[in-house]
This record gives sequence, structure tokens and C-alpha cells, in this order.
Amino acid sequence: MQRTNDSPDPRPAATLVILRESGDGPQVLLTVRPRSMRFMGGAVVFPGGSASPADRDPRWEHASPLSRADACALLDIDDPGAALGSFVAALREAYEEVGFPPGRGPIEKLERHLTDEPDRWLDRCLELGVKLMTDELVPAGRWVTPLGSPVRFDARFFVVRAPQGWEPEPDPGEVDGAYWSTPEKALAELASENSIMAPPTIEMLQRLEGHPDVPSILSSLQNVEWQSQGEILRARLSPHVAVVLAPNPSLMTGPGTNTYVVGSGRTAVIDPAVADEAFLDSVMEIAGEVAAIAITHRHPDHVGGVAALVERTGAPVFAYGDNPVDGVPVQRLVDGYEISAGGATLRAHFTPGHASDHVSFELIGTKSLFAGDNILGEGTAVIAPPDGNMRDYLFSLYRLRGLDLERIYTGHFKALDGGTAVIDEYLAHRAERRRAVLDALDVARAVEEIVPLVYADTPEHLHALARLQVVAMLELLEEEQIVQLVDEKWSRLDFGGKT
Repeated sequence: MQRTNDSPDPRPAATLVILRESGDGPQVLLTVRPRSMRFMGGAVVFPGGSASPADRDPRWEHASPLSRADACALLDIDDPGAALGSFVAALREAYEEVGFPPGRGPIEKLERHLTDEPDRWLDRCLELGVKLMTDELVPAGRWVTPLGSPVRFDARFFVVRAPQGWEPEPDPGEVDGAYWSTPEKALAELASENSIMAPPTIEMLQRLEGHPDVPSILSSLQNVEWQSQGEILRARLSPHVAVVLAPNPSLMTGPGTNTYVVGSGRTAVIDPAVADEAFLDSVMEIAGEVAAIAITHRHPDHVGGVAALVERTGAPVFAYGDNPVDGVPVQRLVDGYEISAGGATLRAHFTPGHASDHVSFELIGTKSLFAGDNILGEGTAVIAPPDGNMRDYLFSLYRLRGLDLERIYTGHFKALDGGTAVIDEYLAHRAERRRAVLDALDVARAVEEIVPLVYADTPEHLHALARLQVVAMLELLEEEQIVQLVDEKWSRLDFGGKT
């Protein structure tokens, strides 16, 4: 668990999808988030960011051809400030990140750095008589980050045509770069493991592809509410790997569980998460003939569709241990066991910690790993005793580190590049929490007192999960004879094993 926003309510945000014509068809402007960013670092995204309270200022009506009432009608909401503010935020953020001209008038006199201070930017726009091009933005959907993400956004997406001849001027403090791409090429780069993307970016690119020109895109994307359509998001992440996002978003699953299809022809499916018919149809459409079903662990959000998929395919189910999965008997995995399907081979590595039956699957010959819930695309894994064990988890991370990985396919959120560095960050994070727990014992004894000290950077509504991490760490320290528990009170031991 890493730092999250201070409220379970998502932050208002806006994203601008900038299009232009090219000889290869419509192109879209993509940016790369700085790898140093804690949230979505290194991901390919569209320009955008958090809305500011100043974006809701009613004075924007004097600098916008679109009125607050017009914005409410276009977005089908009743909050005039939030409605027009979404248009303003999209233009402000795109101007800040890539220099996209935000409107008409003497914009050459509009200082770009003022976007860091939205109140001053508003005053300057009014002073110069700048009119934002709010009337040219086409509302194209909304994505609300599900519970469980380290940072949550309620993001409005807008599509706009770039002015003739305009080229981006990326701000290196905001993005690592910007480039034009056709949607088809961007998705091919994703499939070639040359980029990482979050679900809303992938879905928007999928909606953009296949159109002959920009006008057809603008007419087809108006005010699409993605999350109300019940569509299943899927994407090819490499020549050997495709993902289908299960429709089970929650506090624990983030946007949903990643179900992977590996190989071609006769394929392996990893963690069929739910029995939803549309989801299974999507899995089957990608998978073709399913030769094997591989399970990372038996938590319900990873195995809820096993029985339904077995009924459709008759494929054998591979899992660690003898217990059935979703009521289906299993073929027992042992450490090092290999599953071959569709020209791909998965090697099982027993990696307990998040769960006592957890395995990770190495994709042989690719330096890639299907990590289950040992490694997440955002945040860190929950270790919940008694089935979860911190010592086992740390040993598992050290073992995975020895595989010299480059890409990690996570159980939730996006895939991660830089596998060894990611694991090092995980280990450093746990070491920091370990120090914080020991420091907290200087002033606290009960778990309920320790949690707010160790997780002061985590909102209170997540402290129930934080409590599990504290207990897991204390149990590890107790096993190492560094702390002891007496009458539900924890305390340090000296080197002689005494309080």
C-alpha cells in the first residue's frame, strides 16, 4: 500500500485527445509520463491532469464561448462549475504539458508557466481577452478510477482537432516526451512491449482506430460513457500475451482482475476471474482453443470464472496444492513445473506470501513474469495473515529478483517494465515500513495505535487494510525475536531476548 489521496472520492480531472490528419490516417498526440512519478510513471497517456478549484470560477464564462449551461447540457450534469471547469481544465493542462494553443486571441502573450497557478492564469486570460476554444472540444467519455487505485480520478475525456501545422512543445517538467501516432500503431507498440498504458488510454485508442479521418472520429465519440456500456476491455500486450480486464472493480481489485491469454492456436488462460458471459466471450474470442487454465492463487477475484471456462473448453486446471478451484479438480503444480501451449511455455515458481498457495509464471525465453498479486501495477500487495505471511512474501520477492526480469504482467492495473528495478522498489518499500513499525513501538503498543503512526500517509478509510500489513510485519519481527506480544501489547526485545 502506497500513499493515496486523502478521500475515497476521486479527484476531478480532464484529458484532451488531440487529433490531426496524416497520410497514414488520423493521428493522435501521445505523451510519456515521467518515470519518476509515483502514479503511472513511464506510462503512455494523453495530455491532462487534475482540475483546479479555479477552473470552476464563474468568470470563465467571460473567456469561453461555451456557457456553464451549455457545458452542463453537453456533459449531462447539473453542476455548472464542474461542467465548464472540465473543459477549462482539459485546455489548461494540455497547454501546460505540450503547449497546445488553448484558445483564440493574443495567446502569444499568455505566459505558459501561469498554468501552475490557475487563479493567475484566469486573470491573465481575462486581461488579454483570450477566449478558450471550449466550443471546439467534443466530450468523448468519462473514466472513474475504481476503488483500490493509489490515486483516484474522475476524468472527463475531450477530443479536439489540432490547428493546422501545430507541433507540440513538451514541458520536460511535466512529460518525458510527446509524439504523434496512429491509434493502430500505438496499439501495435503496446503489443510489441514497447510501451505501457492504463485501461482508459487503451480503450480510447481502440475507439479511435478504424476511422478514415478526424471528422468521423469527432462524430462517433460524442459523450460516450465508457463505464456504463458494460463493454469488456481487452488488449494485446505482446506477440505472446493478451489481457482481458474482468468486470470486477473494487477496493481490492482496482479496475478489475487481469486475465491473461498466452500463446496462439492452443493457448493458456491465466486467472479467469469471473463467470460473466460477456467477459468469457471476450476471453474465448482471443484464446481460440484453450489448452490449459493456470491459477496464480485461489482468491475469489482470480478464480470466479474457472468452472464456467472449464465447462466451455474442457481444459485442465493447474494450481498449487490439491484443493479444487471454483469447485473444479486441479492438476497439482510443483515448483518448476512447465505448461506449454501455443508456442509458449510457462514455468511455475512457488511464491507464497500474499497467499499460501501463490505461484508466479515465468514466460520462458522472454524475461517476462505473470506475477499474480505478488506485484501490482499500482501500489503494493496486501499481506493478510494468517494465510498471508510477510516472511514468505519477502523470500518470494528475492527469489523473483533472481530471474533477471524485464517485464511483469501484474494481477491488477497495468503491466510494468524494468522488472528487477520494480522488485527492488518493493523490497525498499517493505524495509521502510519495517523501520516505521519499529519506530512506532517507541510510543505505541497496540496495533490500533501503531497503524496511524506507520500509515500516516494513507487515508483513514484504508486503515483496515493497513492494519493487516502492520500485523504481518509484527509477526515477522516476532519470529525474528525482535519484538514480543504480551496481552495484546507489542514491545521490542533487547538483544538478550528480554523487554
